[in-house]
Amino acid sequence: MKILTSRSILTTLFTVLASVSFSQLKITGEIRPRMEYRHGFKTLPDSGARHAIFVDQRTRLNFDYAKNKIAFRVSLQDVRVWGNQSQLVGNEDFGTSIHEAWGLVKLTDSLSLKFGRQELVYDDHRILGNVGWAQQARSHDAAIFQWNRNKLKLHFGGAYNQSAANLFSTNYTVSKSYKSMQMLWANYKFNPSMNLSFLAMSVGQQVNFTNSNGDADYQDNYTLTTGTRFVFDKKSFGFNFNGYYQLGSTNEWPKRSVSAYDVGLEVYYKVKESMKFTLGLEMLSGNSQTDTTASYNDVQHAFNPYFGTNHKFNGLMDYFYVGNHIGSVGLNDFYFRFDYKREKFNAGLCAHAFMANADILDVDWLMDPANTTGEIRAMSPYLGAEIDLFGGFKIVEGASCKLGYSHMLGTSSMEALKGGDRNEIANWGWVMITLKPTLFEQKPKDK
Repeated sequence: MKILTSRSILTTLFTVLASVSFSQLKITGEIRPRMEYRHGFKTLPDSGARHAIFVDQRTRLNFDYAKNKIAFRVSLQDVRVWGNQSQLVGNEDFGTSIHEAWGLVKLTDSLSLKFGRQELVYDDHRILGNVGWAQQARSHDAAIFQWNRNKLKLHFGGAYNQSAANLFSTNYTVSKSYKSMQMLWANYKFNPSMNLSFLAMSVGQQVNFTNSNGDADYQDNYTLTTGTRFVFDKKSFGFNFNGYYQLGSTNEWPKRSVSAYDVGLEVYYKVKESMKFTLGLEMLSGNSQTDTTASYNDVQHAFNPYFGTNHKFNGLMDYFYVGNHIGSVGLNDFYFRFDYKREKFNAGLCAHAFMANADILDVDWLMDPANTTGEIRAMSPYLGAEIDLFGGFKIVEGASCKLGYSHMLGTSSMEALKGGDRNEIANWGWVMITLKPTLFEQKPKDK
């Protein structure tokens, strides 16, 4: 009996070891505190506004597993501001959350299904990105089919969200979220220097209203974003072009139709791989504040970059499309960027000139006693300029430091649009340390 038990134990042990030997397991971590100084971040400061200083931190523990035709990832995350809890707190106000929890099954050599909580990152992050700058970042509960073969990649799938496992109805009560999303992304790589992408994404958002019987009711309104991105990337020269159009219905009652666009062009030149010069322009359509006709106001003209990593675009001070400026006058962003990179060090500068894409109403002129006819006049479209300085360096293997300083030179048009005082100094500075250790790694062995 003892011999039989020992053999069973040994057989089980060798089976487990053999399974691990031919699988891959990796456990990594991340600790990322960031100190920020704010006095004009996201909006112009008032004359009496005092600066803000704080440190927030992201902590992650990531588990990655792969074997044969399956893969698995769980990413645990905690985000907090230093000192936002008492030192002797009895329980956590903000517990650890799950940032990612997905599985992947390889159905054929070319087709896979990835399902669960996952980051959706496509192209340059303009429409779908993980918002990595934000400590909490962005992830979706979704299922995506991935078809990759030769030069063509095709991803399609979507998400359907609910606030609870209801017995009846699909009433969705979670704020700042969407009810459903469907997407199709295709990318064709002509050669190592040139590729073309196509994206179509439908977002359904629930709208609550009172029906003809006087009862609370709801319906789902859908907005479709579709467009393309072309990239030409040589060793010393390249350019990329984005063009997107939005149509469908707004997430409001009564609904309005949508007709909006986002067009961007960027050209760059590299010098000896260490220096890069970039010129760019992005135009995002907006709503005019001076056109009062019913036919114009029945249409939403302002482009919404929905799930993009918007901190990456239109200035690092986040004046536009980072939890703000949605449904406003749009933006024309002219920018010049310089990047310098060495093996363990990088630095850069980016200068932006911002203009409104649509008219800003001149309220002072409208209320001026000299304006006896009530004439509507627009302000200058020039909103201001932003200067971003940034850099970083490697501390040791697995640890790095990044830092930056930004300054906004706002105009009266920016003041009219966002409030605050353009004569006040508007600046922002930050420093961030990132530690990403590999805690354990088991690589598969050859059979």
